[in-house]
Amino acid sequence: MIRSYLLSLVIGLTISTSFGQPSYDNCNNPVIINDVTNYCSKVAEYTNIMATPSGYGSATCWSATNTDVWFRFRAFFTDVNITIIGTNARGGGTPGGTMARPMVALYRGICGGTISELECGADLSGNGVLSIYQGGLIVRLDYYIRVDGVNSTTGTFQLCINNFNPPALPGQDCKTAGVLCDKSPFVVQKVSGGGMDIDEANNSCLGDNGNTTSESSSVWFTWKAATSGTLTFILKPLNPSEDIDFALYELPTGIHVCDDKVLLRCNATAPPCAGPTGLDLTDPDISEDLNCHTGENGFCKYIDMVQGKFYTLIVNNFDNTGVGFSVEWGGTGEFAGPESNFGIYPPSGLKCETDFQVIDSSQFATGSIIRWTWNFGKDGIPQTYVGQFPPPIRYNSFGEKFVTLTIETDIGCKVTEIRRLYVEPCCEELPTLQLVIDSTRDLTCFKSNDGMIAVHGLQGTPFDEDLNGVITYYYQYSLNGQDFTSTNRFTNLPAGKHTIYIQDRKGCLDTLEVTIQEPPEVIANAGTDLEINLGEIIDLNASAFPNDAYTYNWLRGQNINCTDCQNTTALPIKDGYYTVLTTNDRGCFGLDSIFVHVIKNYDVFTPNVFSPNGDNINDLFYINGPKSLSKIDLLQIFDRWGNLIYEGKDLIPNNPSVGWNGRAGGQACNPGVYVYVVKARFLDDYVESISGDLTLLR
Repeated sequence: MIRSYLLSLVIGLTISTSFGQPSYDNCNNPVIINDVTNYCSKVAEYTNIMATPSGYGSATCWSATNTDVWFRFRAFFTDVNITIIGTNARGGGTPGGTMARPMVALYRGICGGTISELECGADLSGNGVLSIYQGGLIVRLDYYIRVDGVNSTTGTFQLCINNFNPPALPGQDCKTAGVLCDKSPFVVQKVSGGGMDIDEANNSCLGDNGNTTSESSSVWFTWKAATSGTLTFILKPLNPSEDIDFALYELPTGIHVCDDKVLLRCNATAPPCAGPTGLDLTDPDISEDLNCHTGENGFCKYIDMVQGKFYTLIVNNFDNTGVGFSVEWGGTGEFAGPESNFGIYPPSGLKCETDFQVIDSSQFATGSIIRWTWNFGKDGIPQTYVGQFPPPIRYNSFGEKFVTLTIETDIGCKVTEIRRLYVEPCCEELPTLQLVIDSTRDLTCFKSNDGMIAVHGLQGTPFDEDLNGVITYYYQYSLNGQDFTSTNRFTNLPAGKHTIYIQDRKGCLDTLEVTIQEPPEVIANAGTDLEINLGEIIDLNASAFPNDAYTYNWLRGQNINCTDCQNTTALPIKDGYYTVLTTNDRGCFGLDSIFVHVIKNYDVFTPNVFSPNGDNINDLFYINGPKSLSKIDLLQIFDRWGNLIYEGKDLIPNNPSVGWNGRAGGQACNPGVYVYVVKARFLDDYVESISGDLTLLR
């Protein structure tokens, strides 16, 4: 018996029904992106091919939704930019996948319950790339990204996410440039127009094209060097095919004093050199003009900033599409700005529903701080506050929390400081939290791992989610102490003991142990291995354990008389396996095989004398053989002079009435010695050729 064949055969029969379906096509099972400060997936890493509807209606700007897929991230900063890159057909850009018309939406809320749409986008023009932006995120709150194709088109795609704290808003002219206070990365979602003066960069490579002005869709930033050192940066267009250019100046007189600005670096190179651009530590170029010359790559040499000097940067979208870019800074030099700082008191041992204090200690040596904006995150009371001295704060839930302070200076720059703290549970004098079992389902089959446990909570202090005035109450659950989520139904469970945990907003816990049972394994029995002679018929007799009502199917083997019978016969022609599948009414199955070795015997028997005298005894010369002999392809008789006197084709062997009757040309042949030639065919199509003498007697 060969039972090891079971897995490979059954997997081969069933895998075609599920192959390729993304596991993240449901809000309850999203792809979790842990770090979204500057995230980009691999090209074509994600797909909605073979995705199924998630059960949520279409986003407000979508045409329909049937093949949506889901992602989840936790916000650590207040703003996010999300880009879906598919075919990227516009401008010959680098594709991120095969999706031709992506759609994307951003949500917050509870999967399986109420979710609220925050932002929505659809690529109705067929560009194959799409970006959306959302500000005002709550730090430490989870958000969901949903992706589909216009009219449910499918394909692969690349996902890029930038979660950041925005700097001061950029200006569109040098004199109104946004002031930067540190080198935190950020995203400019859109650029539109060239400001009041659309040709301020005419003395740079941006003004090389005499047919147009130096600015089409531009923004300006400025800063003061706090320390001397190198400066590098990288600008990445949100649409990889966009042509983003820049010029970097020194401002000898001061911030926003631009008449005497001095050009330091410029890069206006065009596709195919376009794409990411900036300054790095290895490139020797001071400037690259608007053509793509040999050796140009979109980058220029770093600058050495000098402490106390002022600088300004213009970034221009040459394509004038309005698409923005992301910025990352590098090098050893730092920007001048305030030091955002605060203390938390008490510094540890904080419990929910207990007041604590934050005390600002921010400083700005060369200016003044004019605004303090606090964000205490979800479940903070208050959640936000504007001013230097917030009132006492408390959290009405336990767990990891983040306090965010953004300070703004008199020159317009913003700096953000984020502190993590942990709020301990507070379960005293509260209604006792209870975990209740709704239903369980044991395994359908042995090792099927389709067990299920459904639970709900009572009392305690449930979490709540306020979405546009609709409050959803829920608890968090965990299987075997793993991550807690709002999912209260655990599926695809193996047999055995499972501990279910419930947790409420105050951190209170309750547990229950549930046992999932497993039925015995279905063991099929096809019998024992056989050794037979070619031509022998074998009996196939199957059985199964434990006793149950089974259907039987012989899936493999030669010449089986009845493939859906428990007991049947077969005529093996060559060595091979005979495999039976036994299935009960629950779909549980067992498989077993036997191996049949076929011995090949190609013997052919012919008489050496016969007497065709009409006495019905030995009157015919015919061919004999074992059961494996299927027919005589050819029988020829020759006289002593070599003349062909008889020929028979496709004769039945082992039949005394089929052969040569000792006559030729209608006349009885004379007694004597004759020669025969035989070509005998066996069941496996092997042909044995023999010849010899026979004696005819009268």
